[in-house]
Amino acid sequence: MFLELHDKIETFMSRSTSQSHPFSVTTQLAVTLQFLATGSFQTVVASAHGISQPSVSNCVRGVTDALCSIAKEYIQFPTAARQMSMQHGFMEKFGFPKVLGCIDGTHISIVAPSTNEAIYVNRKSFHPINVQAICDDVFKFIDVVVKWPGSTHDAFIWRQSGINLKITSKEIPILYGWFLGDNGYPLRPNLMTPLLSPVTPRERRYNRAFLKTRKTIECTFGIWKSKWRSMDKTGGSLCYSPERVCKLILSSMVLHNFCVDCGLQIHIENLESDIPYTETEDTEHSDNGILVLENIIINYFT
Repeated sequence: MFLELHDKIETFMSRSTSQSHPFSVTTQLAVTLQFLATGSFQTVVASAHGISQPSVSNCVRGVTDALCSIAKEYIQFPTAARQMSMQHGFMEKFGFPKVLGCIDGTHISIVAPSTNEAIYVNRKSFHPINVQAICDDVFKFIDVVVKWPGSTHDAFIWRQSGINLKITSKEIPILYGWFLGDNGYPLRPNLMTPLLSPVTPRERRYNRAFLKTRKTIECTFGIWKSKWRSMDKTGGSLCYSPERVCKLILSSMVLHNFCVDCGLQIHIENLESDIPYTETEDTEHSDNGILVLENIIINYFT
């Protein structure tokens, strides 16, 4: 796997350096993987590899830039054939029909930036990047948005996301179905949310299947963060500019998908969502979305 990844990024690695003996791509990749996987300070990684802290910084920058360059190869919305198998996968595992993916946001902590600091403060009063991701039935990211500050609401990120705009304008082929999101998202014909107060047996069955299925994205976040500890809050806040942090995040998500593609064993835990959402003024439901939800309950959960 290491050699395959080495070959993937080698052509994107800059050879320009002021050193008389530049580090090999092998060394730069090893340094970056350790940095992302452990969440350690650069000085700790530098000591482990017998190099200086500035050299670690240069290695991480070069490799993460290269990984971002191949992101579209590893994080892409599935073809119609894969969408069909994904729908079957979700149905067989969790009993919810026609699922095109599970969506949620997660907050990656950063140090307070020097500019526009206020817009990064979230509802838990720390400074993160709010990362939106959609996963499939095998815990792989199929779409990510990595750019918004922590105060940005999930519903806004979804409305502005490229995947939503492309689906709305029919730029990408998509099967009949829906994404599953929590109550921080607006109910739409292609985006289902749980019922806040289920009353009838069929409504309760809908909610049980919904919550079991949507937990896939929480598990995906957990698997990703447990392997790449620099993304987890236990690794502390990332001490870089928001722009650089976004590249670190995207790089680690590319690595997550690379590991899934290579069949690396994953461990699934019983995970809770980062920040539970309730409906706000940003989560206005459409009449068509309500109609689709009612039809799902009638047709699949009687």
